[in-house]
Amino acid sequence: MTTSRIATVEVPFEALVKELGTKRAIEFISEIRKSYGDSVVELRKATEKLTIEQAEAEIKTLKKQGKI
Repeated sequence: MTTSRIATVEVPFEALVKELGTKRAIEFISEIRKSYGDSVVELRKATEKLTIEQAEAEIKTLKKQGKI
């Protein structure tokens, strides 16, 4: 049985830097802000059901498109 993990917006920036590198982490945050706004409340609502798998897929897509 596969279980989905729910992503949270409380991921420390340091964790993004570790996974993506500094430049890509900043670009990723910028892209999220462009897509969802800068409000924490809006971001939480927009991502409350976002799974880790979906976030990973989005990162891969953005990498392929050269956006991060």
